[in-house]
This record gives sequence, C-alpha cells and structure tokens, in this order.
Amino acid sequence: MKLAHRLAVAAATMSSALLLGLLPSACGSSGDSGTSGKRIVLDAKITSSDAKAPFTNALGWSVSLTKAFVATGALYYYDGATIFSQNSPQPKGPLERLNDAFGIRTAFAHPGHYIPGNAKGQILVASSGSLLAEDPLGTGDGVSGLVRSATFTFQAPAQGPLAGELGTHVAVLEGTATKGADTRPFRAEIDPADVLNTENATQVEGCPFAETDMEADGVVTVNIKVAQWFDQVEFDTVPASADGKPVLIPDTVIARNELVRGMKAGLAYNFSYAPK
Repeated sequence: MKLAHRLAVAAATMSSALLLGLLPSACGSSGDSGTSGKRIVLDAKITSSDAKAPFTNALGWSVSLTKAFVATGALYYYDGATIFSQNSPQPKGPLERLNDAFGIRTAFAHPGHYIPGNAKGQILVASSGSLLAEDPLGTGDGVSGLVRSATFTFQAPAQGPLAGELGTHVAVLEGTATKGADTRPFRAEIDPADVLNTENATQVEGCPFAETDMEADGVVTVNIKVAQWFDQVEFDTVPASADGKPVLIPDTVIARNELVRGMKAGLAYNFSYAPK
C-alpha cells in the first residue's frame, strides 16, 4: 500500500474520533451551508438478511445456521465512495489453493484506491449480536450529509449481551452443511488474529453504505451477508461428525481459511440508514 494512501486512511480514521468530538462547536443549525452539517444521533443494529434461511454456496453446499454470533467494535461512516470491484472475494487460483492445503492463510486484498473522505458518523461502544436476529449495538453520533462507505470493526474480548457465548472469539458460527448424501455439522470459532487486515487491525474497510443524505436522527443497520462469508467454503474438508453434533473446524483445514477469507471481504458488510 502506498504511503500516501496509508496517510489518507489514517487521517480519515482519526477524524472519526477527533472531528466528531468537536461537533458542538463545529456544527451549526440545520440551515448551515458547506460541510459542517448539524449534529445527529445514530443508533446502530446488526442483522443478516440471508442467515435466517438455508443458502447454497458456490460449491453446491446447502448451509443452515443455528448460531451466528459476532462481537463488534467501533463502526465508522464516511462520505467517500467505496471500490466494489476490488472488495469482493474472487475464485482462487492454484497458488492460493496450494497455500490452503498447507494451512497458509492468505490475506485478503485491501480495496485498491479507497479513500474514506470525511467522517460522517461513528459508534464507539463495543457490543455483540446474533445475525439470526436484529440486535441493537448501541448509540453513536454523526453529522448530517452524504454517506457512502463505512468501516466495520471486530472486537475481542467480546462485550455486550453475547459476551459469554463469544468469549475471546470475534465470531462463533454453528450449523449444518449438506451436499447430496453428505452432511457436515460444524462449529467455527474465529479469533482476532484471523481477521487482521493489512494494517494489523481487526477492521474491514471500504464497506458499502447505501448512498443517502442523513438529515436527521436515525438508525444505521449493518446487514452482514453471511452467504458471502461461506461462498467458497469446501465443507468436505471439515471432519465428519461421529454423533451428529457440530465439529469444530480445525485451523489447519481449507474450509476455515476460506471462511476467514470471506469474512475479510468488504462487500459482505452492507450499511444503511433510516430516519427515526
């Protein structure tokens, strides 16, 4: 990553904490012009539109989830446009599959020229939620105006209502994968080290935020596309269950690396805003 890009990303992230902290003095009334905007309150919640029913991945496995817990950290919202084409998982080549076979984890590429732009909102409280429900994450703040992208952060140790279920993991997923007569009950425990980005942070940058003008207090929904997390997972590498109970996916199998890779794709995290 070029130095200029690193500095731009760092500056935008710092502005989330610093600029929003100055909102009372920096922002005027709703009639103000320019980029100042007015201060607004932004609640946040998390869900998944595709985790509640079985879905079929690219390799023909039908996946049904019974648990999908995620530990969240800070969320940041920006007016910079995201780069979609470089932020989605791509079919793997021979080298990547060879790395998988030897348990070598492949870092997912950072979106090429994503520049966050101006900070438009944030929530700093850590929490946790089930993707099989629609769980609140807490309340943050922001400024009115255009929003187009976001940063999602995993948190460990977990806090919030599902902290006991998650412990030191950033995600816990349980379910059953079926393909023909083959059934693989599974459990995946994802740790902070698994989801580190190129900056060694547990963040996914350049996530799409449905373009909108936030003009009033509202609710930001984080809709995680769990089907995209599992899209390239080869469940036949998961050990078979001897008693029908979920089998913990070992760190060394291809399936876990493929799941982690899917979790690093920004397009799997869709943000949207709705006024209260």
